[in-house]
Amino acid sequence: MAFSGSDLALSFLGGFLTALVISLVAGVVILQRSDARGLGHWKLNAKMPLATMWMNLGYWTRDDGSQITSFEEAASNLLRQILLQADLISPRARPQGSMAILDVGFGCGDQTWALVKLIDPSMKYTDFRYVGLTLDEAQTETASRYICSSVASAEFPCPDATAFKLFCADASVPNQWAGPVLREVETLKAFGAKWFLALDCIYYFSPSRRPIMDFSANQLGAGFMAFDLLMNPEASRKDALIARLVGVMMGCPFRTFLTQVEYERQLVDCGYLREQIEIRDITEHVFPGVVRFLDAQDRALSQYGMSLGGYKLAGRLFDWFGRSGVLKAVLVVARAKGSTGDVDMANVEA
Repeated sequence: MAFSGSDLALSFLGGFLTALVISLVAGVVILQRSDARGLGHWKLNAKMPLATMWMNLGYWTRDDGSQITSFEEAASNLLRQILLQADLISPRARPQGSMAILDVGFGCGDQTWALVKLIDPSMKYTDFRYVGLTLDEAQTETASRYICSSVASAEFPCPDATAFKLFCADASVPNQWAGPVLREVETLKAFGAKWFLALDCIYYFSPSRRPIMDFSANQLGAGFMAFDLLMNPEASRKDALIARLVGVMMGCPFRTFLTQVEYERQLVDCGYLREQIEIRDITEHVFPGVVRFLDAQDRALSQYGMSLGGYKLAGRLFDWFGRSGVLKAVLVVARAKGSTGDVDMANVEA
C-alpha cells in the first residue's frame, strides 16, 4: 500500500501529539505524587554551593579541653593536629626554602585549602607545590573547581592555581600511576621540605600501606603524616576478628589493622628511622565525638523525615570501637632521614 506525503505528515503529527500528551500526563502524576505540601521543598531552601564538604572522623576537642559539636570544625581540627605534630605550624618555627605536599584522599577541596591557610606557604616558603590523589572522579572535579575559586577570591597571599595538581588515581599502587601523575609527583623531589599526607584514608589501601610508605621514603624522600586506625594488641581474638570483618565490609584489606609495633616495624622496613617516628593515641578525642555528632545529626534530620542512612550504622561501629578499645585512632608522623622537621633551627625563637 502506498502512502502519500500528507499521510506521512499526519502520522508524524499524530505520533508527536501522542508523545506530548503522555509526557504531560506523566508530569501531572509526578507533581501530584511529589511532597509539595510536605517537607520535600527543603531542597529549595538548601544553600548552594554547600559551605563545606569535609569527610574525616574529626578531632572533637579544642585546645582548652572543650568539646566541639560542629563537623566542619572537628574535621579541620584533625588536619591541624597532625600538622602541629609534624611541626609544620608550630608558632616557633620559621621554615626556610620550598615546600611540597603529596596528599592522598584529599576529598572535595576543603582539606587542600585548609592546609594552605594553616601552613601559609607564600609567607614562609620560597616555593610551594601540592599534588593530590584520590580514587573518586567527582571529588577530583569538585576539588579542582573549589581550589580555583578559592585562589581567585583569596584575601591573603597564596600560591596561584598552577601550584595545585589534582588527579584521580589509586595512591596505593605507585607503580601503576599514569605518566602525567608520576611526572607531577616526580617534580616534588626538587623541593626542600617534602611531606606525604594521608588523613583518614590509608587503612583502605590495598593490598597494604607498604607500597606508598616505600615510595614516600625511598622515591620521594618525604616525611610521612597519617591519621590511622591501629589494632589494640590487648584486644581479644573475638573482638580482633570482628574488627577485621567490619574492616572488610568497609572495603579494607583483612589485615589492614596493624598493632603499633607492627606499624613502626613497617615504617622502619620502608626506610624511616625508628627514633624519628611518633605515634600519638587520640582515640578519646575521635570516637566519642563523632558518635555524639552522628546521633545529634540523625535526631535533627528525623524531624524532617530524613535519616543519616549508612552513616547511622557507622556511628554504631565507631561507638563499639571506642567502648571495646579494639581499635585505636592515632596520628602518625615519621620524619624523612636527615630531617629535623622543616624547622630552620637557627631561626627558632628561644
